[in-house]
Parts: sequence; C-alpha cells; structure tokens
Amino acid sequence: MAVAQVGARVGESVANLALADRWAARAAARGAHLVVFPECFVQGYSLRPDVLALAEPADGAAVQTLATTAARHGIALVAGFIERGVERPFNSAVVVDRDGRVAGVYRKTHLFRDERAAFSAGDTLTVFELSLAGGKRRPVPVGVYICADIEYPEVVRALAISGARLVAVPSADMEPFRAQQAANLASRAIENNLYVALANTLDLNQQLPPKGRQLGGTMEHESPPSVWSFDNPKPSTRALNLSTT
Repeated sequence: MAVAQVGARVGESVANLALADRWAARAAARGAHLVVFPECFVQGYSLRPDVLALAEPADGAAVQTLATTAARHGIALVAGFIERGVERPFNSAVVVDRDGRVAGVYRKTHLFRDERAAFSAGDTLTVFELSLAGGKRRPVPVGVYICADIEYPEVVRALAISGARLVAVPSADMEPFRAQQAANLASRAIENNLYVALANTLDLNQQLPPKGRQLGGTMEHESPPSVWSFDNPKPSTRALNLSTT
C-alpha cells in the first residue's frame, strides 16, 4: 500500500497524468500493490470555471491513461479527478485494479463549503474488490471517500458494514484543518477496526491502522511514496445508495 505525496499542477492534466505514471512506477518498485493519489489530482484541485471545464467522463482519455499506467506497472490505484456531469461536474475518484481494469468511480458525497456551487454531490458508497496480489490471495475490499467525507462517521461505518478492510482517501485539505483531519482519520480507523490511507495534495499524507496509530506520513514535498502492509480478513461487498438508505 502506498500513498503518493505529490502536488498536481492546476489545469495541466497531461503533466499530472505523467506524474501519476512516475509515482506509480516508484511505488511499484518499492513493493506496493496499491497507490492512492490526492483529490482532483488529474486536473488539479481548483473551483475556477476554467479548471472545472476540464472535467472528463469516467470512460474518457484521462481514466484510460490511468488504467494503462496501472497495467504497465502492475499496481492498482485510486486517483481523484473532476468528472463530467449533467448540470455540474462531480468531485470523483477512479479506482483501477493492477491489471488496468477500471473497478469503478466514487463521487464525493459531502461537499465542502464553496464546492457545493461547483460540483454535484454523489449519492452512492461502494466497496471495490481489488486483486492486489495478482490472484495469489483473495481480493481486498477497498472503500473510497474524499476529503471532507471523513468528518462524517456514518460514511466509513457504511463502508465497513459493506465489508471494507481498507479505505483510501484522496484529499486536498488545508490549514488550519490538519489537526482536525488527523483526529478524524484516527477516529474512523478505531471506530470501524479498519485501515485508512489518506493522500493530501498540500504536503500532508497519513496512513492509519485500525488502532489509530500512524504508520507513516511526511510533511516533505515530493518525498518518496510511503509504503506499508496490512492484513486482509475475509471480504464482503455491496453498494449503498444514499438516496434510498
């Protein structure tokens, strides 16, 4: 498991996808089977109209490039991107297995402040089964949520009930919320007895095990990806639709 501490270039999708390829290669070289990238990583986190206009569909060129990256390096990935919507785009994260299969997309359900005017909110929480060990072990049930979602205990509880043993969190948090973010991460891990891994685009990444003890993390910009391992109990998977539950 790797967390990529990296700052995306706002509005420069091609450069960011190249950066993702470089970091995926570095993580795979260190033995990781999954790497998590920050929130809105593909286009860079911004609420500017010109950046939002760069939104891409879930089956678009950017996601296909990420799928190629995953297959090339044999590593699964979770990466934030601005996804094209009907009225407004979604703040989404794509989940790709290590063979390049796109497992699905999670759309941020709890938008933060001005994000509510820029994005449409998602309404579904899903646990994705990823073959992180290349078929040598049973699939790992991975849940995903994005940044401010961490403030709501019900989100992670729903993922845990659905069988998640690891939750990947693309984030773009900022000061003065670092202490709050760290406390929320520890709480969600302890409450649900699962692992939580967060990749933040603003020089903060953390990975927390079920007991809430920080396994890794760095404040150094462009530091090597943090890599750690975890146990994988028997999985169970289903989706929860927030509009009906």
